[in-house]
Amino acid sequence: MYVGLDVHKDFCQACFLDEEGIVVKETSFSTNKNGLEDLVEATRNSKVVMEASGSSLHIYDALSETCTVTVAHPSKVKVIASARIKTDKIDARILAQLLRADMIPKSFIPVKKHRQARLLVRHRASLVRARTRIKNQIHALLTKEGVKVPFKEAFGRKGILFLHDVELGEMQRISMNSLLSLLESFNEQIRGFEKRIRDMASQDAYAKRLVEMKGVGHLTALAVSSEVCDVSRFPSYKHFCSFLGLVPSIHQSGNVERRGHITKQGNNLIRWLLIQDARVAVKHSERFKRKYHRLLAKGVDENKAIVAIARNMAVIMYLMLVRNEPYRDESKGGKPVTSLGR
Repeated sequence: MYVGLDVHKDFCQACFLDEEGIVVKETSFSTNKNGLEDLVEATRNSKVVMEASGSSLHIYDALSETCTVTVAHPSKVKVIASARIKTDKIDARILAQLLRADMIPKSFIPVKKHRQARLLVRHRASLVRARTRIKNQIHALLTKEGVKVPFKEAFGRKGILFLHDVELGEMQRISMNSLLSLLESFNEQIRGFEKRIRDMASQDAYAKRLVEMKGVGHLTALAVSSEVCDVSRFPSYKHFCSFLGLVPSIHQSGNVERRGHITKQGNNLIRWLLIQDARVAVKHSERFKRKYHRLLAKGVDENKAIVAIARNMAVIMYLMLVRNEPYRDESKGGKPVTSLGR
């Protein structure tokens, strides 16, 4: 039996096809506990297909224990099959027919362990963004009052003490105290998540390998591991860098080819983390420090040089994982060990 599922938040529409491609049944199932139990029983030992979405993963987990589940890439399915009349029934039927014809463009679904790590890393990133908004509000409040923090680190220990004691108007002080309370709450939560990230990274094979690289911390290592999942998905380091959006855009017409800025079409989180790590690496790694200063000597802009270092770090990460090799900053002869021989 071939089953196409059009999944929504509260229900999913199902179309059941037999081996001859004839519609046997079309029905809907609720996505609550009882509805999922009915869906699992109805599709037992069948071949099921659904489109990838944020509301489909728990259904995928429930069905994968009793049947073969294929997750379709939504945008690629639309290229293969489009209909002037679009309904839930038609969508489910088209998915079932494509599955029967073995024409489903598959979407990669990470195992639960990697999805849990992704959630941890991404939530930590959302907390950091929220904390940044709080800091910006504090800066805006001080600017309106004409107050400057007399310390380099406005939110370091001395800076925080200053913010608690600085003379402000009554309403401004109330706002400042509220913002400082929120800031401390976010700091505490972020510290808790960072501890969990370190613990999880210490148990992850890829992450344990990647933290050997100078400049790379547990956060970046776990982010790469959870987002990549299996490095063999990428045929070469060029594909890996493209996944991160760290390859130059290309505009070609006839015999003329122009290369522009990086595409930024890829995993935004890892790309951002790598660029932050690159700033650390050029200070503590001989390999990256030399490359960075060579680029600056050629007149390359500082920010572009950092992006180049981030890409170089991504290439080395790929090779370390593919070859299962440790990171060595320099060889005995003073030359980098890892090469692009693959």
